[in-house]
Amino acid sequence: MPRTSRPTKSTGLPPLIAQVIRAAASDTRLADGNHAAALDALARVFMVALPARGVLAPGDDLCAQIDAVAKRYLDRTAAEQLFERAVGGVANVQQRDAIETAHASIVDVCELAHYYAGLTAGIALAELGRPPR
Repeated sequence: MPRTSRPTKSTGLPPLIAQVIRAAASDTRLADGNHAAALDALARVFMVALPARGVLAPGDDLCAQIDAVAKRYLDRTAAEQLFERAVGGVANVQQRDAIETAHASIVDVCELAHYYAGLTAGIALAELGRPPR
């Protein structure tokens, strides 16, 4: 299933988050635009979650939202499907190598999503602590 890319509309977000999103959108290494969209989505999640709940108790629903962003923008579903196919049979060394490769793909996607979540949460928290302009 192809990833869903959408134009990033960073309006209404703190300027630093908007700047990071614009940088991600223009980074040629992240050419598909999904990284910027993931950052945008996570920033919007945390701009609501942080004032309501703080940073010490994210809860399962917040983790589920982060995972949903990973699936929508960062190919987590494809990584999971690759892993499931590989685990389908573990008869020899080559199959075990395929499982390791698929697992590494899932880990990479999840780490990226959680890194972006931490980045946006930190910036959102810093911005929310600033006096109103």
